[in-house]
Amino acid sequence: MKKIAFIDLLFHWPPTGGSWLDVKEIASGLKKRGFDVKLFVPLFNEYFPRGKIEGTLPFQVTTIPFNRFTFNPYFLTKRIKKEIDVFKPNFIFLSDGYFLKPYLSNALREYPKIFRFYAYELICLNNKLFFDMENCENNFLANSGKCIKCQFPQDTPLKMLLKVILNHRKDEHPFNRIKLHRMQEFISSLAFSKKYPDILKKSLKEAKAIIVYNNFLKNLLSGINRNILVVPSGVDPESFYPEEIKKEDNKKIILMVGRLAEYAKGVPVLELAFKLLLAKRDDIKLCLTTDQYFSLFHKRFQGDKFSLINWVNHEELASLYQKSDICVVPSVWREPFGITALEAMACGKPVIASKTGGLELIVEDGKTGFLFEPGNVEELMQKLELLLDDENLRNKMGEEGRKRAEELFSWDNIIEKYYLPLFV
Repeated sequence: MKKIAFIDLLFHWPPTGGSWLDVKEIASGLKKRGFDVKLFVPLFNEYFPRGKIEGTLPFQVTTIPFNRFTFNPYFLTKRIKKEIDVFKPNFIFLSDGYFLKPYLSNALREYPKIFRFYAYELICLNNKLFFDMENCENNFLANSGKCIKCQFPQDTPLKMLLKVILNHRKDEHPFNRIKLHRMQEFISSLAFSKKYPDILKKSLKEAKAIIVYNNFLKNLLSGINRNILVVPSGVDPESFYPEEIKKEDNKKIILMVGRLAEYAKGVPVLELAFKLLLAKRDDIKLCLTTDQYFSLFHKRFQGDKFSLINWVNHEELASLYQKSDICVVPSVWREPFGITALEAMACGKPVIASKTGGLELIVEDGKTGFLFEPGNVEELMQKLELLLDDENLRNKMGEEGRKRAEELFSWDNIIEKYYLPLFV
């Protein structure tokens, strides 16, 4: 029996993002197919729920404790390698992580490694290649100095180190914890040093394969490693499925799901389009998921035309899609994939999404929904109006979306087509 060690430097459960669901589904699917699978995760949740596991996962998990003074290249590589050497895997699947990921990859060079990207981590210090309200054409491998000035314009490495040591203003606001979360790893990994880009390139070059979500990132990395695979995420059609749910009123529901406090997700674009529609009609409601970060923006979405839904776990998410009429994914950055579009399609809902990144691979324009130019409020409004006024079109696109999700994106198909060939 072949052994696969999954290493994820950010994993937690229940998940707060698509990458950790992706890891869970891939590991589960490979275990079902006879592989001995084990997940290794650092337990360090001072700023972020890294390593916090609630509930039962269908595979073994080893958590390894760290703190803000030991989560660094020396201790991380030493402690995780010790556990990996005991397990003796045939392959390593190195999934989500930031600046320490290359050190770990290089320390485990004797094992064949699959290097997984979930966004633009390591290529951009804020993971998005998006700055000052527009997509950034630079990247960390091209000009690391420019990236550092972009992400930390007022902080020298010494200032950042002091902020981490003192936990500077950690509890004043959730955003402060996220800033310290990134800062701690940036400093401890010495990512500000001139040598760091070479360490990163070496880890990418030596990988057996690199998996990305879209062709943009594939092209960006193609000069470093020849074996770069564009692999989509998947959906479980038995968890996300069409179902008629009785509404409280006759309003048509427009839904947006995700971490909406991030400007790159495009909430202002949908907000403006929706308010233009409100000037014309009275039969619509905008439903948005919310969390502690998005609470700052609640005052913009008050009244009976809006519904703010507290963050729900993945098992409850399907009902949100089922209650909706249209799902919108208005990203203004190069969305790496766009799992919410796929989940909505699996639930039989038409999707209107930005024509960018992985969303172009999910939504079939004119068949399972519509694509529009990122940031184009008028075009989004027109697409919404078209679907709001035509129930038959909504139903037809929903049916086609369900069919596409089942045929191309079910987890069974994804694992059989893309992952099994890597390990057999």
